[in-house]
Amino acid sequence: IVNNSKTCCTTPRSQAEKEIITEAVLKAVQEERERMEKIQLEKRELWEIERSKDQEKLRQAIQEALQEERKKGQEAIREAANQEGRRSEKAIEEAIQKTREDMIKYTKEQKRLDQVSRQRNLASLGLFLSCAQKQLSALLDDGPVAMDQDSE
Repeated sequence: IVNNSKTCCTTPRSQAEKEIITEAVLKAVQEERERMEKIQLEKRELWEIERSKDQEKLRQAIQEALQEERKKGQEAIREAANQEGRRSEKAIEEAIQKTREDMIKYTKEQKRLDQVSRQRNLASLGLFLSCAQKQLSALLDDGPVAMDQDSE
């Protein structure tokens, strides 16, 4: 018997061959499916590994960025503290200078007032001594004492 695909009758042998072929095809399809699933699983695992690596890199990048920002913040705070320290030092120096100038002015004024007081005291002493000299002269001369009105 010639196996012609146009014949409608199938022999048991051709039926068995068909089943074997179908079974082989199904087995091949199943193996291919398993192979593809295995490949897909391997790709998925590789993807997960890459994703984990990327997440780790991202975490490290974020950590580095945070450290950099923290460092910049600390530097800004340090600079602000230094500036405030310089301003305080300048204010203290200005206060010391002003106090020094005020003390110098006060001292000069006190010296001036002392000089004025000394001049008055010297003038009074001079008048006193002049009067005392006249009294002594008068006592020595045994004469009356005349007070000079112009000397006052």
